[in-house]
Amino acid sequence: RVMLHGCTIEDACLIGMSATILDGAVIGKESIVGAGSLVTKNKKFPPRSLILGSPAKVVRELRDDEVEELYASAKRYVDFKNNYL
Repeated sequence: RVMLHGCTIEDACLIGMSATILDGAVIGKESIVGAGSLVTKNKKFPPRSLILGSPAKVVRELRDDEVEELYASAKRYVDFKNNYL
């Protein structure tokens, strides 16, 4: 479960369990917000960011292989849905 409140999550992001993202925050495309992270009000993060902590900050830019895994992971979830529904 996550808390997303009045924020913008761009395409192909992964939001970790128990993360909270507050009003006006923007998570750039193809980013990861780590489990339990707190993204404070109006904070903006660039694409391909690894975002961790409380308050959250960019730890580093994601590598190409990590971004590819975001897409592969999303596809696996769709496949699971198709197999079980």
